[in-house]
Amino acid sequence: MPSNANHTDFYSVLRPATDAAFAMLDERPALFSETSQKIYKLNETAAFIWCELVDRKPVAAICDDLKRLGLERTAARRHVREALRAWFDLGLLEIEWKLGEKHCFGAHIGKCAVNIRASSRRLIDLLLPVFCGIGDALESSADTFDLVEIEDQVHIFHNGSRAGQCGSDAVAPAVKFLITERVVLQNPTDVALHAACLVRNQKALLVIGPPGAGKSTLTIYLMEAGFEYSADDIVLVAPDGRATGVSFCPTIKSGSWARVGELMPALTSAPVHRRADGQLVRYLGLPRARDEAVPIGTIVFIKRMPNIQPRLTRLDQVETMKRLIESAHSPDQKLSCELFLALKRTLAEANLLELEYSDAVQARSAIVEFCNG
Repeated sequence: MPSNANHTDFYSVLRPATDAAFAMLDERPALFSETSQKIYKLNETAAFIWCELVDRKPVAAICDDLKRLGLERTAARRHVREALRAWFDLGLLEIEWKLGEKHCFGAHIGKCAVNIRASSRRLIDLLLPVFCGIGDALESSADTFDLVEIEDQVHIFHNGSRAGQCGSDAVAPAVKFLITERVVLQNPTDVALHAACLVRNQKALLVIGPPGAGKSTLTIYLMEAGFEYSADDIVLVAPDGRATGVSFCPTIKSGSWARVGELMPALTSAPVHRRADGQLVRYLGLPRARDEAVPIGTIVFIKRMPNIQPRLTRLDQVETMKRLIESAHSPDQKLSCELFLALKRTLAEANLLELEYSDAVQARSAIVEFCNG
């Protein structure tokens, strides 16, 4: 019986994986995984939960049955949650699901089109601030991400295949990461750089810096100065030297909430999300982003230091190339000769700078002054 049978637009059923087998060994319950070639011992409660899943019992019914056996409801739910999470991680459980079109949207990210479908409006609301400009589901999309929430876990599927699971507070960063990986994989002739991208006078300004350098905060200040937003994390540089931002909304870490909130008050009421690295972040929802390919006019490497006035220094192409290789983003962490030559052509036409600074407002002024000639 589907666990959400009362909703015609969504249902989900948990079932043992096809390569998992239950057996009694020395009168002790155990599971065998054909894929991992391992045996997992079960206690009596876990064995009971497994047998209920074999009978396709929904989670709520399993908790009720455990309660009738003498467990308190809180303890029953805890046992079920822990068992399901462990079995999913081990590949011993699968989900059969169906999502309707009630909770879905489409978006263009970088050079890709994606559709997002979810089992509830709450999940959609958690995801919306991540995307700049959304619409109805896209017929031409090659990538569909389904989000199925069961108990306290959200299960993520890409084109029908399992892509991961996490708590609802981590689902937005997880989906963003998965889509970013897809964008990079689908554009192998481009260089993917860890950089913020802004546009002014039809040319791109790339801002590159290590974690904690203030890249996203400086991006917000540059937007206030009239630059168009394109991306704050990943930029695709094509062989012709033109840049396209992977246009998710800006990610603001907890240490910058107060300062950015002064400029963008909507940030203070945005949901809090937990990334895989443990960082708490909010997304600054924007109605649109500049997602057209534009030539690169300036590349700025930022370095935040205590108690200094902003200092812009020109870089040569060799030093810039070394830094770009370090900031390149690719699944295999390698830069091909073809992509290296594409970067070389980009450097020949761009201003190459390092900016040392303490205060983001002063840093913005230094960049604006430079761009004004």
